[in-house]
Amino acid sequence: MSEIFDFLKKTESERRRKQRIQEPELLLNMSPEALALPTLDEVDKSPEAPEPLPPEIEVCQSDKFDLTGASPQLRSVLHSLTLVGEQFRLLRSRLEIMQKQTGIKTVLITSTAPGEGKTFTASCLAGIIAQEAGKRVLLIDADLRRPMSGRYFGLNGTGSTAGLSEVLRGKAEFSNVLLTSLNPEFSFLPSGPPSSNPSELLSSPKLEQTLKFAADHFDWVILDSPPALALSDTTIISPLCDTVILVVRSNSTPSKLILQAIDRIGRDHICGVVLNRKKDMHRSRYYYHYYYRRSNPKKD
Repeated sequence: MSEIFDFLKKTESERRRKQRIQEPELLLNMSPEALALPTLDEVDKSPEAPEPLPPEIEVCQSDKFDLTGASPQLRSVLHSLTLVGEQFRLLRSRLEIMQKQTGIKTVLITSTAPGEGKTFTASCLAGIIAQEAGKRVLLIDADLRRPMSGRYFGLNGTGSTAGLSEVLRGKAEFSNVLLTSLNPEFSFLPSGPPSSNPSELLSSPKLEQTLKFAADHFDWVILDSPPALALSDTTIISPLCDTVILVVRSNSTPSKLILQAIDRIGRDHICGVVLNRKKDMHRSRYYYHYYYRRSNPKKD
């Protein structure tokens, strides 16, 4: 599996010693060729007793939605028998190990430039984590300039029009603007109405208060932010989060831009890099088809 990804090697002891990372680590590779099964199935529930749940947040019934209209790519990731879905589950496992070691909860997903897959990664990661029994997950669309997360869920502007921008302005309460997915169950905070001064809104103390409140009520808080190099927004949000994942596009993103983004965010604050659209996954597809066929003997 080493040719698909090179998981996090940075441990908590390395973080304390503040060792510099010589090159980005690869958390996950995704191939468009793996997006083959758009049907959404339920995953097996863990028999282990779940940890005590955080305090409940009441969500209006009218602000609930399902993923029947979600994009085929997102539904393929959430399918229990797709290779790309397994890559996200491995990413989830690594983050859970980090959470046990360091107590991280808030994870910022960003990229160097637009079009590298940060929103897709954030949306899929939230859905995959939510498939675990008892996990309370919140996805925040923190891109106040060009929000995209809702489109992967098939919302396209439907549901509540309020969101993060209204919370930061003090015009809406956090719990009143949350949307909830039903399959799997997770919460979604849209970006809200466009703002003429997004950087100023994000610089407000209200954002830090909101993230702390979210961390108290959810097991995981995933934030989809604007690209790191194009705007100042990410450098404003990232210090308020426990860690950052940088998404880069395979054979497309210049290494110079990757290093610039790492330097801007801070090497010690980045837990890893997601390599998106990597196509050299032949050996992994072999293992995938082997186990898939073994679990479906009628196809042999």
